[in-house]
Amino acid sequence: MSTYSATYYTAAGHYYQATVFLSAVTITIRYRDEESKEKDVYWLTKDIVAFNKQIIGGELQYRNAGGGIERLGIRDQQLVEALQKALSHHRVFGKVHNRVLGNSWVKLALLASIVLFLLLGTYLWLIPFLGERMAKRFSKEAEIRMGEQMYQSVKLQYRIDSQKTAILNNFYKQLHYDVGYPVSITVVGSNEVNAFAIPGGHIVVYDAILDQMKTPEELAALLGHEASHIALRHSLRNIFRSMARQMFISILIGDHSNVATVVVNNADALKGLQYSRSLETEADDNGMQLMEKSRINPQGMMRLMQMLQKESGMGDERAAFLSTHPVFKDRLQNVEKQLKQWPPVTTANDSLKTIFHSIYE
Repeated sequence: MSTYSATYYTAAGHYYQATVFLSAVTITIRYRDEESKEKDVYWLTKDIVAFNKQIIGGELQYRNAGGGIERLGIRDQQLVEALQKALSHHRVFGKVHNRVLGNSWVKLALLASIVLFLLLGTYLWLIPFLGERMAKRFSKEAEIRMGEQMYQSVKLQYRIDSQKTAILNNFYKQLHYDVGYPVSITVVGSNEVNAFAIPGGHIVVYDAILDQMKTPEELAALLGHEASHIALRHSLRNIFRSMARQMFISILIGDHSNVATVVVNNADALKGLQYSRSLETEADDNGMQLMEKSRINPQGMMRLMQMLQKESGMGDERAAFLSTHPVFKDRLQNVEKQLKQWPPVTTANDSLKTIFHSIYE
């Protein structure tokens, strides 16, 4: 075993020339006292408290069993190097990463934290992201079939107003919106001010929201907004994100039929799915484009937003539409900005007014 020279200072302040023996667990200090008797002092490396580099060569400090501080004055650079090598895991000598990783419990805790972080990240971000990616790859035909199954499940929960349903479908046909899906509208009886889109083409409108409409342009804006959610696959993407954790395994194995089963079994969640600001804004923009293309005054979208905002300001708990389609300041500003970019348009289809008023007869 290699030996080194150093000066040993007792806690009482006495000092002696000493020979030092190193191991990873102990430091043995051998010296002769005033009576020339050879003595050994054993330091447990875990009780080393500091290595003072300000002193030439360096000074190792140790807390003994009585709480006193003993010191080892070092002039031998080889001893310093030997200490750094033998005690690289120690907080006093190790580099920052070695100090942290030197403790096995710390290693386990760090590993557990990393695993927990990865699982949490996968659960909160990766799986919903994969769900949305899967929605984008979901075939249109499969979406329409799945939407029909969802609609059949949803409609059992409501009392359908057949007369208003027929009128609203006639109204929608007169809008001539081209969204790429076979849109069908169902009016149901409810005290809630609400409407929601089902992937593949179905739109459910609560009769309470119809009672708030003052002009055919407002109704055209509502249907254009919901139809845009379908056309842009917002409803499908939102559902897949919301239910992605249940569908994760099905997504991995590419089983569309099983995905559809999971979604259909959760069809009741449709009316409570909340769209993000970006999706709401996108649906507003696309809805106004549909209105402008069909020669319908897009100012109806602004009046719709103002009506909904008024409902929100009154604190009407019936306005479930507001919780899923929040009307926020930026959204209103965006509608106003888009309207300024288009020349004024007067609604050209007079039959819309006739059909609109027949809803309330």
